[in-house]
Amino acid sequence: MDDKYYMTILSQTFSPCGNYLITGNNYGILTVYNLKNELHSGIDDNDENVSAGQSYRFEMIQKMQINSMESNEHFLIIGGVGVIVGVDWDTVINNNFSENRKIGPLKISWNISIPPPKDSMLSIDVNCLVINKEDNILYAGCGDNAVYAINIEYGEVIHKFEEHRDFIHSIDKLDETLASASEDGSVIFWDIRSKKYTLKLIPSNNSAIKRPDLGNWIGSVTITKDWMLCGGGSKLSLWNRSMAAPMTVYNSVEDSGIHVTKLMDETLYAGGCSKYFYQLSFTDEILCKIKTSPVSVYTCINQENPFKVTCLAGSSHKIDVCTKLNYKMTTLGI
Repeated sequence: MDDKYYMTILSQTFSPCGNYLITGNNYGILTVYNLKNELHSGIDDNDENVSAGQSYRFEMIQKMQINSMESNEHFLIIGGVGVIVGVDWDTVINNNFSENRKIGPLKISWNISIPPPKDSMLSIDVNCLVINKEDNILYAGCGDNAVYAINIEYGEVIHKFEEHRDFIHSIDKLDETLASASEDGSVIFWDIRSKKYTLKLIPSNNSAIKRPDLGNWIGSVTITKDWMLCGGGSKLSLWNRSMAAPMTVYNSVEDSGIHVTKLMDETLYAGGCSKYFYQLSFTDEILCKIKTSPVSVYTCINQENPFKVTCLAGSSHKIDVCTKLNYKMTTLGI
């Protein structure tokens, strides 16, 4: 059977110029889309606007699952299994590559190993990445319950944040604060200067948020100066950071687990194991919802320039592309 029926896209990122979308999947395939071409050409297929062209693919070495991605000016950064690798953008973005072609294996510029725990032979999944582009410090949330701070210029782990009791699903960073969400049901706030945690929240301790049938895990966290939005097995909820208390619990959202949260322009966005990706108010009002191609959305990225676009992907070979979050412009088919 065609591999695409079992494909899951776990991560996405944009190139520094914003002209290319890069996706990574569970088969270790990196796919590059030319957004300029994709946004101006769609191919109708069975009443869906599915574009299969304008792309080329790389294979990771040993077909390593691509769990997470980030980027800076020079490198595409990929979190896999037991390792984080950097790939020069000139290797990925090459106008000489023909469309719909598989190219591989991917030429790696550098790699940083995440060692397995003591007395274990299991490799560690690198589940999420966030980079501080001012000092080139990369933060990696991993399957050994820790968040690593890595100086990618020197290829060194400079700190390991340890307090969670289960693997990390999601991290977010704002100024000197890092937030991490875990399978253990907690969200922890870290001061990256002192290397210590300042606050630990367990949303499921609130009976209005707890969902015993789904578990207490937190699949995604997003922070701003005043707010934290998180969800997972626990219901999607908006928290006031200064009060460390929930302000809104989103009972209007129909889901079986949250994997994506975003706070942009005073508007909230969320998705996961659901038919829809939601745009929400601060008061449990659905502003709009988009029916998604993936059964579960695991990754959502957006940019303003040179194209205003949001891309949704997950448990499918298809990627939904929205120029406005109340309108799905096209669907890319891998």
